Amino acid sequence: MLGGVALHELLQRHGSPLLVLDVAALRRNARWFVAGAPASGIEAFYSYKTNPVSFALSTLHQQGVGAEVISAYELWLALRLGVPAERIVYNGPVKSPASVREAIERGIGLITANHTEEVAQLASVAREVGRRPRTGIRVSTTQGWSGQFGVPIGEAAVQAFAHALSLGSLDVCALHAHRGGMIRSEAEFSAFVGEVLAFTDTLVQRLGLDLQILDFGGSLATPSVDHVAPLDYRLNRTLLRDLPAPDVGAALGIERYVALLSRMVSEHYARAGRPRPRIFVEPGRSLTGDTQFLLASVHALKRAADRTYAILDAGINIAEPVRSEYHQLFAVNRINEPARQVYTVVGPICTPADTLYPAVRLPELAPGDSLCIMDAGAYFVPFATSFSYPQPAMVAIDADQELLVRRVERFEDMAVRDVVPASAT
Repeated sequence: MLGGVALHELLQRHGSPLLVLDVAALRRNARWFVAGAPASGIEAFYSYKTNPVSFALSTLHQQGVGAEVISAYELWLALRLGVPAERIVYNGPVKSPASVREAIERGIGLITANHTEEVAQLASVAREVGRRPRTGIRVSTTQGWSGQFGVPIGEAAVQAFAHALSLGSLDVCALHAHRGGMIRSEAEFSAFVGEVLAFTDTLVQRLGLDLQILDFGGSLATPSVDHVAPLDYRLNRTLLRDLPAPDVGAALGIERYVALLSRMVSEHYARAGRPRPRIFVEPGRSLTGDTQFLLASVHALKRAADRTYAILDAGINIAEPVRSEYHQLFAVNRINEPARQVYTVVGPICTPADTLYPAVRLPELAPGDSLCIMDAGAYFVPFATSFSYPQPAMVAIDADQELLVRRVERFEDMAVRDVVPASAT
């Protein structure tokens, strides 16, 4: 059940597979991020790439969460949903010239240069438009993502900021640092924040630049989801050993994350004798990860010499994250039956790669049973494809109210962009 709605019956009404959004959980997570503002100094901007579903995005914006976008499409979507330009942060390594121009003309809240070479491009558009946009530079810390993302923290980043200041057409006021991966512990988060704060002192000392905005990105984990370690995956696949569930109680939660970040920044700036800047965060999976789940049906059971396959109508086409992350799975209509049978759970796609759970214990299944993949609110939707099968509908449950917020993809939708030139007929 979710609220007063029976999930097995919900699947029968709307068709299988089906994504389900828990609106109460979505509002709860949003409140945890915004409840302490403005005293905390923290402003939350949801990472659109994580779950770009208009109803979910609108619900977050109604709770006071802004938009963090990384593409021309996401910028268009945020504006279409009525998000004020000053409540939008525009990041990403590839920004179309037209979208940069529109962002600057509209008075974007913050636009971030992903690398040094992009600074001149932003400055050129700003000169043409005749506005000085609030601009940040992304730095990569010694822990977390680097590669194509950001300028390495240290001398290279100092030079990037110096270059941006020298161009004159940008309001260089922000630093952006996104750790990447999944932040699960207070210790790893504190180390990341501490490195960023130390670099702000360097900018003041070297360039006299006291930043107005510190953007700490996202990466806070959903407590009940974690990456599957390679050894655990091999043991699960070859010896049918259960995957270890994440330690939910030990994970850094939203409320503690917000309080810790606010305290660290406030104390650092108080010691330095400088006014505290605005603090931006860009939550993605921590905001929506545990607010959605995926319902699917058992299409068939195939018994082999060493295992039994449960073949579902949903696979890597709509549940790709399950291949590398722990997501709880349970049988919706057999919830009170003992989970003693080991199954290899696979999808409908014609490739051996379409294996969601190499070995998982479930009750004795039968065709037509409903299974639930938990925590499907982060990257299930954007990573989904129309590989041989239409993408599913999404239903939102708000108390006992049942709302269709994304219709099922039709065959016509899958082919609507195809063009057969007359000369080929």
